[in-house]
Amino acid sequence: MDSIRNRPRVVTSNPSTSLQSQAEAKQTAAPAKANAVGHTQLSSFEAKVGTPGQAQATQPLPGAWRGGPDTEVGKAVQAVWDRMKNMPGADVTIKGDTPASLLGRAILDGKKVTNEQIIAMSKVTLEQLATDPKDVEKVLKKVPNARELPVHKFTVAMLSAATGVDPKKLSEACPDLGLTGAPGTPLLYAAKGEGVQRSTALHDFTDYLRGAGVKGMNKAVWGVESRVLSALVSVVGGGRY
Repeated sequence: MDSIRNRPRVVTSNPSTSLQSQAEAKQTAAPAKANAVGHTQLSSFEAKVGTPGQAQATQPLPGAWRGGPDTEVGKAVQAVWDRMKNMPGADVTIKGDTPASLLGRAILDGKKVTNEQIIAMSKVTLEQLATDPKDVEKVLKKVPNARELPVHKFTVAMLSAATGVDPKKLSEACPDLGLTGAPGTPLLYAAKGEGVQRSTALHDFTDYLRGAGVKGMNKAVWGVESRVLSALVSVVGGGRY
């Protein structure tokens, strides 16, 4: 009988050990891949941030189309915006408008407002705008807090920016700015609705300048020069603004 020889042993890997090794390899590779992706994304983001030429073009200021910076009207328009930067009341908002947006849209960009009128309003003085002292008393008797009303501050900001008159002195001399109606009449009050407030502010702007000698301001915005008729147009919601 032949002797029984030792048969060659076939060494096989343990399935569980093999699977465990593969899993460990994947786990080791995953963070490395994540780190690589993370660094790639970070570098890409930083590159985009540093890419030049992405700033949007600045929109021209209202009224800039009227004339270059060396022209008389161009200087007058630029002076308006320079004054508006630090103007008290410039942050007041009425029916979606600030003093700057309404002044820009209705006056400086107003197609019926002429360059000559823009220049003329820049030369108006406090004395030309001031309300009669007797009327000032009547105003404060009817509306004691007239100077504290947002619509008053709004109107003063517009008129001061356009003329260069000191806003504090203008408010002191014209407490009726922003009030609906007129001193010496039964109709003088602080309007509650923002629509009337905004139209009153703009009408006071144009009518006070008309009274100061800047002809045609009411007609340019309201379509009629008469103080009374233009006021009626403003109340019913008409006008070119």
